[in-house]
Amino acid sequence: MRILVLQTTRMGDVLQTSPLIRALRYKYPGAHIAVMVRRMGKTIAERNPDINQVLIYDEDSIFLDLRSQDSDRLYRAYTDTQVYVQAIRAGQYDVAYNCSHSIASAMLLTLAEIPTVVGAHLSNDWQFVLRGPWTNYFFTSVFAREYNDLNLCDITRRFEPEAVGEPGLVFDVRDEDRAFVNDLLASNGVGPDDFVACFQLGASEENKRWSEGHFARLGRLLVERKKARIFLLGVKEEEPLGKVFEEQAPGLAVHLYGKTTIPQVAALLERSRLLVSNDTGTMHIAAAVNCPLVLVSVGHVHFRETGPYGEGHCAIEYKRPSLGRADGVPGGLDERTLILPEQVYRAVELTIDRARAGRIEQAAPQPGFDTVEMHMTRFAPDGCLQWYPVLRRPVAEPDFIRIAYRLMWLDYLGAQRDPEVERVSLADLAGYYESPGAGVVALWRDTLAATFTELAAMAETGIQETNRLIECLQRPGKARQAQEIVRKLTALDERMRLFGELNPPCRPLALISRFERDNLEGADPAILSQRTLQIYQDCRDRAMLFAQKAALAAKCFA
Repeated sequence: MRILVLQTTRMGDVLQTSPLIRALRYKYPGAHIAVMVRRMGKTIAERNPDINQVLIYDEDSIFLDLRSQDSDRLYRAYTDTQVYVQAIRAGQYDVAYNCSHSIASAMLLTLAEIPTVVGAHLSNDWQFVLRGPWTNYFFTSVFAREYNDLNLCDITRRFEPEAVGEPGLVFDVRDEDRAFVNDLLASNGVGPDDFVACFQLGASEENKRWSEGHFARLGRLLVERKKARIFLLGVKEEEPLGKVFEEQAPGLAVHLYGKTTIPQVAALLERSRLLVSNDTGTMHIAAAVNCPLVLVSVGHVHFRETGPYGEGHCAIEYKRPSLGRADGVPGGLDERTLILPEQVYRAVELTIDRARAGRIEQAAPQPGFDTVEMHMTRFAPDGCLQWYPVLRRPVAEPDFIRIAYRLMWLDYLGAQRDPEVERVSLADLAGYYESPGAGVVALWRDTLAATFTELAAMAETGIQETNRLIECLQRPGKARQAQEIVRKLTALDERMRLFGELNPPCRPLALISRFERDNLEGADPAILSQRTLQIYQDCRDRAMLFAQKAALAAKCFA
């Protein structure tokens, strides 16, 4: 078995793909597993013992050449692409898992003619399609994020349907990396028992960065109360952030901007008691080496989706009216200062005091914390990462809907179908919330049941009309009748879309059904109608299953 995994996005994404690669290695212990990554992900891939071969893909140069409108550069883009295609063909891969979701990556795999592709691909008529149920789920969940309760790693891991093995990120720290860190700490007067804390001030976008001044204030609190030794991590280009920190807290921290390799950062985090970070690749490195971390979740970060994949980590987030889509930026830059250093320090205390396994003890209510939410991670009995609230509060309706969706998707997509495991997972989570009252929960349950039943009824109409269409296609002389049915189905699809927009809890199901219809491959009307029938059946079954899971959740939260 020869397997190719494409992950041609950022460094952190490459690390987040390691659970999938580990699952493949468990299932196919003798397989040759190759990965194709951009140059920034090369070190991450090379430190994964489950990988046999690393291929480098320099997409940026090709993209710039294509935009140049220069004939020589256009030809170079063509020849460079051909080199990548030939390299993939030479690998003679049986299957490829495309985790990039880009047209460029889909084109490479299509041209390389790999027999089986999971993820982004091009159909026979060169239309962009996504293959695999978990791929479809991920692609649409980011547009209804408030109802997604699954970490990206748990989603990607199940691109391989029979994912086995322990979940977690994979990064191999070596003795030479640890030796570098020992010398670094010794040269800065840090003893073996000193409290080492690392800060990552940078992020890919400004709105995802917590205030540098707030980081400085947090650093002073850690030094005053924990006698911490602070190290600032980041690439050379992030050095200006360190200068702002230095102005606020002169001499407080050791600046390591551009002075460490990725493996050396991993070794330092392995030695550290704590990382406080924005949503960055460094955060994922810390999770891979079991360094407790506090994620300050600001901007359009969704910690449930992209937060640290491992146990014992904390995310702190300012209370928002909504999460927003993945391509939106709720609140602009104002969230950079809304979470206070004293609130993050409390999250730090909770993180370093909590055991890395077992039950997470909730904190007593404190004045000044009513503007933030804090959650900590543990792998739930259902096998997926779960964020448990640290500050006890009544369950809200969005929480209730999100939890019901988690139950529904894990059951429907086959990741967890054991009723007893489901019951234990749900009861465990419910124990961290207060009930808003049996009457409130019953109202949620009944309202959702009515709404999802209405969506299921629309899907049932689609099933009936599609069956009529299939019959017409099997009988000659029924073209006009078939066209009329297609018009009815088109109108029905628009009704279902509007229904999802007007009833937000149903939006994820309306979105994925619409996406699946737009994602149909081929031109044979008979085949397309059969696949359309399956989409309506799936929508109906998901809607009814959600109503069942909401009723199950209601019993726990009443």
